[in-house]
This record gives sequence, C-alpha cells and structure tokens, in this order.
Amino acid sequence: MFGIDPLTTGALMVLAAGGNVCDMAKATEIKVVPVTQDVNFVTDMTLAEMQKQDMDTINPHSFNGVSVTQGFSMGEIRIKASVSLDGAQVRGKPYACLWYKEINVGFEINPNIYIAKEVYRDLCMRRAVSEHEMKHVNTDRRVINKFAQHIGRTLYSELKARGFVAGPIPIEDVENVSDRMKKTALQLIEREQKRLEIDRMDMQALVDTKEEYERVAAECPRFKITPDMLE
Repeated sequence: MFGIDPLTTGALMVLAAGGNVCDMAKATEIKVVPVTQDVNFVTDMTLAEMQKQDMDTINPHSFNGVSVTQGFSMGEIRIKASVSLDGAQVRGKPYACLWYKEINVGFEINPNIYIAKEVYRDLCMRRAVSEHEMKHVNTDRRVINKFAQHIGRTLYSELKARGFVAGPIPIEDVENVSDRMKKTALQLIEREQKRLEIDRMDMQALVDTKEEYERVAAECPRFKITPDMLE
C-alpha cells in the first residue's frame, strides 16, 4: 500500500522575481529503508494439512512422481512510500515553483517458516528442512537489499531527468501539478515493485531445485513418510 504526504499549498514561501528562480530548490532527499523481521517458526500443521496449502513454488520434479511438502516459507514484502513536496511563490508574481522535498520508501519482510508436525518431531529432518527454508529467507533478504539500492538510484535518475522541479507555474495550477509530481514518483516505485516481484520469483526458483530437494532427503534416510501421514 502506498501513502502520500499532501502538499500544503497555503504555506508557500516567497521567491524574488527575476532569473531562473526555480533553480534555488534544495536537493531532494531520497530515503530507502529495508527491514527484515525475526523469523517466526510455525510447527502446528500436520503433513496432511500442509498438502492442502496453495504453493507458489514451481515444482521442479517430473510429472510422473508425487512430491510431498514437508515445509515451506512465506514472507510478505510490504512496501510503503511517501512523497513530500515543497514550494515557493515568486515575489509579486502569480507564479510558483514546486520541487520534491523528500521521498521515503520503506519495505519489510515478515518471514514465517512452516514445518509439518511429523517433520519437526524428527530432529534430523527438522534441521534439514529448517536449513532449506532459511535459504528462502536469506534469498528474500538479498532481494530487498538489492532492491533498496536499485530503487534509490532509479528514483534519482528518473526524477533528475524531469528536473526535480516544476515551474514557474500559475498559482491556480499548483494543486494539479503537485498531484502529478507525486503520482509520477509513486508510479516509478510501483513499476520497480513489479520488477522486484519477478526477480524474487527467479531467485527463489534457484533454491527449489530437484538437486536441493534430493540433498535434503538424503540427509535423513531413516525418515519415512507413510500413507497414513497424508490422510
């Protein structure tokens, strides 16, 4: 969900007329803060219940076999953004300048790792499945750290290309122009968020390989899933 800090148009400063007055705007502050919450382990779901969960993981196995989900990770990436503008009226003129004052992008992951009851009771499988699911959590951390750097650079370059500043514009157009400036910044963030989601899927798919599943199973050869566990 995206939020906007409104521009208070009734509190415009006054700029002296003459010259390119809108060039005096201060540099825009762009702040990007990624946060990862502590991992929450959920172990009250049975293997049978776990098979009913809707997974977004692309199954790496062939269509001939039957795969059993023993654990999974789920971490929602929440993004909040705010855009603050500032402005100034040209002295003695019915014109004003607007500029980006501050853009804040905050996003966090709330990681949850689900391990089936039967798996959690087996110390070997608990460790093996937990290690695998932590790979997903750590992948998400790499994704948001990469995104934090990328979105900061993208906002700067895209808004720099537009000048960071609007004006001089007629006073009656201040509200419309400010809305358009804020909308542009938020659209850039939303566009990059979509790219983040695709990058995240690609990076997570590198964790869920057939070889990785086989490696986890090989760590605990004594652990067997019986048909009654799935009923």
